[in-house]
Amino acid sequence: MRKWVLTPLVLALGVAACGDKKPTNSAPIVGWHTEEGWSTKCYFPPVWEDLGPGDRKIARTKALEAMMNQWGGKNGDGVSFDGEHITGFETVLLGQPDFIETVSEENVEFCRRYATGMEGTERWSAWVKTRPGELTEGQCRYAPLDYTLWNYLDIQSEWQIPANVCAGDKVEISASPQDYYRLDPKGTWINSAGDQQTPTTDPSYPCNWDGCYAGMVIMRFTGDSGVQSVHPIGEGTTWTAPEHGKIEVMINDTTWFDNTFKVEGGLEHHTGIEYKGVGK
Repeated sequence: MRKWVLTPLVLALGVAACGDKKPTNSAPIVGWHTEEGWSTKCYFPPVWEDLGPGDRKIARTKALEAMMNQWGGKNGDGVSFDGEHITGFETVLLGQPDFIETVSEENVEFCRRYATGMEGTERWSAWVKTRPGELTEGQCRYAPLDYTLWNYLDIQSEWQIPANVCAGDKVEISASPQDYYRLDPKGTWINSAGDQQTPTTDPSYPCNWDGCYAGMVIMRFTGDSGVQSVHPIGEGTTWTAPEHGKIEVMINDTTWFDNTFKVEGGLEHHTGIEYKGVGK
């Protein structure tokens, strides 16, 4: 008889309810399966604990592919969920393949209840939407910023050079000090430290408190919680991410179209930006 893993979700679905009996084959059902009276076929995963490491890896791949196909409407059985939710779920499962085992056991129960007419697809669809968040609650869904990222700064553009960070990531952010630009055609040549004679307290500037200067390089952090904060960077600083999220940079300005780099000896300056992960 097939060995069933009764997760809390499975119990909540009432799999053991009267009239909703499991197959009684002598050998476990593995793969696509349907029975008389079912409206569709369902994918039954193997008994995971019975598999060796290699077979387990292959079985996870097959189970994931089967679920993606059915959720995406490829079986033509009336099951078709939101593409964005499916992609999000797939991203989580590819990142942590061990989740595939639990998810496949839960998924087959939703499928069986749909196939036997006990339920529609509403709860199943809601589960596809919310289950990834439950599985990864508190985890960072990004690769840690433990590498070096380098790019040129566009002084005629707003927030740019995005990079994902995880809570606790410590990042050295630097901007090349030897490159100069100005904020208007007759303005002073400045570098990434900005115009030290022009502090910005006007709310129209993204950075508008002590330590903020016109034209300096600044950073914006957008946390997964939705909270945003702006930080002066200048020529460089070391910053620690308070939560999972994303960093971006630009120069502290209110208009960008008239900003120009200095040209010397026929060569135009270009401010370089570097993010260097330095651990936790």
